[in-house]
Amino acid sequence: MAGILDPKSRIMDVVLTQQGRRQIASGRMKIEYATFTDLGASYDATTDGSIEDPSSKIYLEALGDVSADMITFETDDSGYLRPFTGDGIAVSAGGNLLSGSTNLVGSISQASDFLLQSITQSLGWNQIIGTNDPLAETTGFQVSQPSITFNVRDGFPFDSSRGDVEWATLDSIESLQNDMRLSNLPNFKYLPPVNSAGALAGKTLANYPDYNEKSDTDRIAMQSRLSQLESAEITFLEASSENNFIMQAFEIGTDSLINKLDAIDYGYRSSLTDPQKLVRTIFLGKIYFDSSNDPTFINMFTLELE
Repeated sequence: MAGILDPKSRIMDVVLTQQGRRQIASGRMKIEYATFTDLGASYDATTDGSIEDPSSKIYLEALGDVSADMITFETDDSGYLRPFTGDGIAVSAGGNLLSGSTNLVGSISQASDFLLQSITQSLGWNQIIGTNDPLAETTGFQVSQPSITFNVRDGFPFDSSRGDVEWATLDSIESLQNDMRLSNLPNFKYLPPVNSAGALAGKTLANYPDYNEKSDTDRIAMQSRLSQLESAEITFLEASSENNFIMQAFEIGTDSLINKLDAIDYGYRSSLTDPQKLVRTIFLGKIYFDSSNDPTFINMFTLELE
């Protein structure tokens, strides 16, 4: 948060929030967007809403540790949710949903409502100044269906007759460094060292085995496999002209323990139905560690944004 100290100079009193300090300490501080708020402004009710003369008022330093500083849920390096405070409800460091000093055990619906309301509530507390586009056809946000139910049962979505793996141990699943979902990134490709000069230039130094996962590296084959699974389509009926939105995925257990799912961005590819359009694939799931302490991604479901 920041406050203007001298109206004649471009000097701002900038105070990092606790989240900002934590991100700087971990080397993950990245400023991408800026917003402006009139939270500290005082309007004159006797006029047409103009701001009162601030010369007779005392302004304190900008606050740097309030609950509204965190708008979206964040996790630490171990994957646990950082404490989050809402209106009368909070998430503890371990991911438990609390109301006062009471753990809301078994209240899945209440946990879901809290997740949906807390982000917009924190955003509203900041009183961010916005711009209304008079030429925009839509300004709200509405989807074609608010909820989707998938029926997981014996033989579906995994079918042994198709050769699907119905169960597996962590040690038998490819770890992250060999996972095809990261195969679009240069650091995760099969890159054996090669000779840079001489008669053997361009040839590998030795015969290095390729342990990377081979299935679904062909995106058309992946799309064909995904089309055999149960799916649902959600259409954005109303959105802003920029069509920007924040998306987070959570798992809520019967004990009201909230876990934020991990997301792997597989990147863009051309749509099979319309080559002029791009499809962005995002895998959602959990990361576990096998007996060698290697991280392994367990894919729970797949999102395709078109």
